[in-house]
Amino acid sequence: MSKVFTGEQERKIKAFINLALEFNKTHNIFSRTSYKEVYENDILDCKPLDNHINGNKNILDLGSGGGFPGILLSITNPSNNISLLESNNKKCYFLRKISHELNLKNTTVINKTIYENNQLGSFDIIVSRAFATIEKTINLTKTNTHKSTKYLLLKGKESVIKKELKDIDKNKFRYEIIKQEAGLKERNIVLLKNNE
Repeated sequence: MSKVFTGEQERKIKAFINLALEFNKTHNIFSRTSYKEVYENDILDCKPLDNHINGNKNILDLGSGGGFPGILLSITNPSNNISLLESNNKKCYFLRKISHELNLKNTTVINKTIYENNQLGSFDIIVSRAFATIEKTINLTKTNTHKSTKYLLLKGKESVIKKELKDIDKNKFRYEIIKQEAGLKERNIVLLKNNE
């Protein structure tokens, strides 16, 4: 069952998009140019991740960029702690500005490049959108997981995902490819968990 945005969430999402478009005019953080484009290509693209998240979780968004999915998840999951990891200084400035303007007290912006054996701590859920291959994501986040951590990776074509999944240790991980409603392009969420 797909979660629906509340009125307050819709208000914050609208403010987020408008602030992003305004910031983008001078700082060029993404290629979108209209409200409709951001809503359809970014908000609705990331929204299905919400169906796999419940309360009181520590979530790490890898490579937050312009705030997708991280800022959206901060808006829709106020009881969760969301860490937005982004290496680009300009994008981090933007993410901090949005967090402040929208009063997202559950949000932390981490201006770092992730590397293996990092000291970022462990998380209950690790999310990403167009970040890296599945194997690379797992390798970079080995020190950020515990036995019940799950990955929610927003990906494209199933054929590409299946190729990427060949490289992971099936004894260690179990996975599910969750097809998204067909929009203009093929989208899937890869749900990855430790094999108990």
